[in-house]
Amino acid sequence: MHGFLLKDKEVISDIHGEGYLFEHLKSGARLIYIKAKDDNKVFSISFKTPPEDDCGTPHILEHSVLCGSRKYASKDPFNELAKGSLNTFLNALTYADKTMYPIASCNEEDFHNLMDVYLDAVFYPNIYTKKEIFMQEGWRYIVNEETGQLDITGVVYNEMKGALSDPESLLQGAISRNLFGKTTYGFESGGDPASIPDLTYEAFLAFHKKYYHPSNSYIYLYGDMDIDRCLAHIGDGYLNDFMRTIDLPEIPETKGNNLQTSSKETYPTDSDEEKGYFAYSVNVGLCTDEELTMALQVLSYVLLETNASVIKTALMEAKICDDVEGWFDSSTFEMLFSIVAKNADLSKVSEFEKTINKTLEGILRDGLDQELLSSSLRRLSFLLKEEDYGSTPKGLIYGMKLMKSWLHGKNPFFCLRHFETLEKLKNPNYDWISLVENHILHNEKKNILVFSPDRDKEKEIQRAFLQKMQDKKASFTEEDMMQIKEDTRKLEIFQHTEDSPEILEQIPILQLSQINPAPSIPVYTKSRVGEGKQIFVPMQSNGIIYLKLHFDVDSLNEELLPYAGLLTDVLGKLDTKKYSYQQLPMVTNKVFGGLSFQNDVYSENTENYTGFLTLKSKFLKEDIAEVAELTKDILLNTNFDALDSLKKIIRGAKIKGENYLLNYSHLEAIHFSVGQLSNGGKVNEITSGIDYFHFLVNIDKLLSQKPEIVIENLKKTAECLFTQKSFYISLGCEEDDLDKAIELRDYIYKNLEPGRDRKLENFSFDKNPSSIGFTANSTVQYNIFSADYRKLGYKYTGKMQVLRTILNLEYLWNEVRVKGGAYGSGCSFQQNGISYFYSYRDPKVTETYEIYKELWKKIGNFNATDREMTKYILGTINRLDQPKTNAERLNDAINKEYRDFPEDFEIMERNQIIHTTKNDILEFSDLLRDISKVKNYCTIGGEGKIIANKDYFDSIQKLIP
Repeated sequence: MHGFLLKDKEVISDIHGEGYLFEHLKSGARLIYIKAKDDNKVFSISFKTPPEDDCGTPHILEHSVLCGSRKYASKDPFNELAKGSLNTFLNALTYADKTMYPIASCNEEDFHNLMDVYLDAVFYPNIYTKKEIFMQEGWRYIVNEETGQLDITGVVYNEMKGALSDPESLLQGAISRNLFGKTTYGFESGGDPASIPDLTYEAFLAFHKKYYHPSNSYIYLYGDMDIDRCLAHIGDGYLNDFMRTIDLPEIPETKGNNLQTSSKETYPTDSDEEKGYFAYSVNVGLCTDEELTMALQVLSYVLLETNASVIKTALMEAKICDDVEGWFDSSTFEMLFSIVAKNADLSKVSEFEKTINKTLEGILRDGLDQELLSSSLRRLSFLLKEEDYGSTPKGLIYGMKLMKSWLHGKNPFFCLRHFETLEKLKNPNYDWISLVENHILHNEKKNILVFSPDRDKEKEIQRAFLQKMQDKKASFTEEDMMQIKEDTRKLEIFQHTEDSPEILEQIPILQLSQINPAPSIPVYTKSRVGEGKQIFVPMQSNGIIYLKLHFDVDSLNEELLPYAGLLTDVLGKLDTKKYSYQQLPMVTNKVFGGLSFQNDVYSENTENYTGFLTLKSKFLKEDIAEVAELTKDILLNTNFDALDSLKKIIRGAKIKGENYLLNYSHLEAIHFSVGQLSNGGKVNEITSGIDYFHFLVNIDKLLSQKPEIVIENLKKTAECLFTQKSFYISLGCEEDDLDKAIELRDYIYKNLEPGRDRKLENFSFDKNPSSIGFTANSTVQYNIFSADYRKLGYKYTGKMQVLRTILNLEYLWNEVRVKGGAYGSGCSFQQNGISYFYSYRDPKVTETYEIYKELWKKIGNFNATDREMTKYILGTINRLDQPKTNAERLNDAINKEYRDFPEDFEIMERNQIIHTTKNDILEFSDLLRDISKVKNYCTIGGEGKIIANKDYFDSIQKLIP
């Protein structure tokens, strides 16, 4: 069949599919097809790309091949596809040892269009004729025209400066370096900013020539498709142009002489905190052993991820650290298992190792806690059955799983027989003891790492970089400097030259007639429960019930409002009347497939909102009686007087909160900025945002000084919230299971107190747009600007979503990312009147804000052909039409109900989108001009950069106090 030989065929009942393994005889390419009744078709082509240093060559190449190719000469086919396709997934992914190029679509023509662009990109990229691509996506020298100072920029360079700026990302790299040495997994495949400039253009091209050959490729297809057409497209269209090569990369196992048994490293910080991290890390075996992989996944959870976990308990009771996590990475050939102690007393490294070894020896003697093991296996079984992977198609998840074996020459289908493997682990005679003994305790491939904070390190790094730039500039001849300026000039011409209509038309697009004119409308029924509401979403859920219990935060006063955030951190973890701190996670895993608490805010406009503390759960229908009892116990019988447990939980929450702030700075800055404009946004900020984190830091201190204040306020908050008056419920399940869910609802409701007889009213806050800079230990920035367009006299229309597509994928992409060097940027126009603009891992501050301010001029000169407008509309519709999981369908119904959308909102919005014209976009120039006059900025970034732009901000403060 089109040059392919079928080598194997297997039924894979666990995923309700059939697997076909092919080999392309001429080129040596491998291909797997998973036949399944799923319209969400997936294609991926992957290459084994082991890094040979820290220059980030695989990562830079991943970006670069998608910047134009033989058939598709556009500077950015990837972005063009994002504008005008119906993709359900479109990305490229760099791993430690491979690079993947996956796409997905439910539309067959669109699927082939996407597949063709990707195939042409990886085999025939324009990188050989346009060095500017390497300079843009990788790195380049730039010269400050005013100061003459030499500097470095580039998209991947700036991305990795951001990615490697928080301590835990740096810790992951340090663990790999010390355990694997100068081998594949000891190098940073994404690129270390200190080493990225060592990559030459010639070495970059050589890497592509060496690894991007069909003989080194792994092609994956999944779904309900015409497989003959696909094989013809891939084989006849591409693979037949190549001859097989035997020069293929091998990834050998690490030898003992690469291993550092104990290590010390430091990381930069701007905190006065003297505590750091310990890591007990082991090379636990090969990912091609699916049974070992799943067993270690379970073992990591049992030993480290719950309050009942013995290693976590032992380390915390010994006061070695404030929190413990297990890090298990099975994506690499040699798998990594780490026991990570956070906020560790750095004088206790010997005690850290001894405590772990002693605890593991105790397991060899006494065995694992069978109740915790059983509940952990049950939890894993639920997750495998549910298959909720969020926005990622499940077919792609299957492809990622099978790459573990396939990349290293083993049976790829075995990785998809997860229920078969799970049954082995459920066997009462399974040998967990040998697993602990041989793969962890007595494993000689082990490293103990002390990772210490250093307040001077970032300044030293900056001084060393400036000195390196000065030395580099001093070593340059006049011709060298002229060449840098000439390269910069050529790059600017490359970036500013628009693709011609003929080039853009090389990329195929669908017609508007090919999209479904009817929108996806949340299907749900609503009814009253006391003074609150019930939302029910019927769904095919395979016996799973999705339940959300909501409690109205307007039942609190302003003093107690942040304690609603604190409750979400402690409920379900803290002791209850029936269960201790250690027992609760075991019982929870037996009963629930998932249980968590969160604060949700749904804003109709900047004045009116609905705010909840939400219990979010999912469970099997046969467990509903146990769910009811445990839910009541957690809501009504949590023991807030359990001070020792409370302190541990708060310390852990503070550590996780700090890590979240540093890893998702753009989201936190957006929430803060919106909180300056909106009552609902401010409630969200106080219960979940930067304001809440600062509150959490103070609570941690208060628990050591006056714990009775915290305990009393938690009790008051719970008493005010968990009442019939504050009660709302949302649930999704099979219609046949609704009666059982109603019984649960009634049981919870009747056990609640009635609540105070008063009208619940929204909080009202002063809304004062202002500009604030938060300093953090970061070498990049996150720049946010937001405004209330309703206050400026404008109303929401679906045409704003087309404007968003144009701004995100034309102007912000080109100005902030391509020319400015940021890793990402975007904007949003919400129905409640809020609009915001953001940049992500951005080397700049003022320049980005100036781009936001000038957008109205760009739109004022907007000119698009009918074809281009069709493309923008397709891209917009695609964003709205993504396949939804059951959990997402429930969320959509809740969102519609509590944001008070009109009944026909989706129909009206879709109609406005489909009929958007060029003139409609031009008319948004006034909107953007008026928005640009609002001074409501929020930047999170490096202290030096923020201080250098201090005139832009009304105030500057530390992100992490």
